[in-house]
Amino acid sequence: MDWAKFDRLVADTIAQLRAADRDRDKFEAAIQRYLDRGYKYVLSPMILWDYFAISSPGIPEQAGYCGYECEQMVAIFERLSKDKFGD
Repeated sequence: MDWAKFDRLVADTIAQLRAADRDRDKFEAAIQRYLDRGYKYVLSPMILWDYFAISSPGIPEQAGYCGYECEQMVAIFERLSKDKFGD
């Protein structure tokens, strides 16, 4: 695993979420890209989940969101992750 690539993916995802300006479709596109690239980099779903929402600050928080918007992104992440990796 090239952790430098993953670090860039995290930074890119933060930037995309910040630029989404509360647009749910853009949230979904950024999160899907994060999952797809993370999978391509051979990262486990748990590592992707950890960086996104378990460890603090998570990716949504680093993008400047809190409260309802973070919850919305976590719900999107959970749904897309289940679609990609199963339960």
